[in-house]
Amino acid sequence: MNAKQEYRNRELVNNACESILNIIQPGDVITQVGTHRWWQLADLFVHKAIQWYQRKLLGSDANWKDTHTMLYFDKMNTFSVELPRATLKPLQEYCLSNLSIYRLHQVELTTEYIETLRQTALDLVGENYDLGQALDIAINFIMGYDHQRRLKIFDLGRKKKVCSVGVRVAFEHLYQARIKTKDSPSGKWLFDSLNPEKWSAKAIDKFDGTDVEATAPAHFANSNLFSREFELVARFNGGKQIFP
Repeated sequence: MNAKQEYRNRELVNNACESILNIIQPGDVITQVGTHRWWQLADLFVHKAIQWYQRKLLGSDANWKDTHTMLYFDKMNTFSVELPRATLKPLQEYCLSNLSIYRLHQVELTTEYIETLRQTALDLVGENYDLGQALDIAINFIMGYDHQRRLKIFDLGRKKKVCSVGVRVAFEHLYQARIKTKDSPSGKWLFDSLNPEKWSAKAIDKFDGTDVEATAPAHFANSNLFSREFELVARFNGGKQIFP
């Protein structure tokens, strides 16, 4: 049974949604292992580029296979920057995928915070997915800019993002608008320091934070390598819970 046929099975979809809704909360981050058919060359390019970058950056022992990141608000609205453009889509459209749910660990997401995240996502809805940005991330890594995106050879615009960058933008805007105080460190919020138990002293000394536009799905899936910003809540595949 192919994916389209599975999603036509309303009982399967409804049961999967019910299982996920028992766990997921507004503001949770969803990562997915992307799939594509052989003729979907753009999707193939994006998936391979992201996986290559993630494995090289974080190591083969990291969770490097996830290729898509979304931000959940409610069962009818999940923020997703994807081909061809950013959108809000219902849970029933992706509930059977190979997905993981991550929850912000550092701060409790209040109703006000969720609304700020939602408004930022709405500002990005309708903007085109930036294939050039995905290529830039790989090129910057090749040039030695591990966690930065200093070169913007294919930059297509301020609002055009890849999936994980769009989600990172929402959280960084929340930090600037609602969380940051006069005593807070300036600059970025997420993935801005390395876990000394996971990295060498040389790597930590070289690290200057993760640029917003260098954020990949694996950053959310491997925040234990940084400051443990997110915790894994659950994994589902085919509508079945496989973790915990």
